[in-house]
Amino acid sequence: MPLLNLANELLYCISENLKSERDINAFAQANRRLYCLLNTYIYRYNIQQSGSSALLWAAQHG
Repeated sequence: MPLLNLANELLYCISENLKSERDINAFAQANRRLYCLLNTYIYRYNIQQSGSSALLWAAQHG
């Protein structure tokens, strides 16, 4: 069964088992559906695990 035939809930579970922000981000960038599904999750993960480093980076780089 192709990966994109899986239900959103299963794709979300896969992303929860990835160990790094880099891996989650790469998975989310695979296609538009995954990006739409996981974009909010990536930001929440960054807030909880990395102290909002994405927000600090964005502020520093405009």
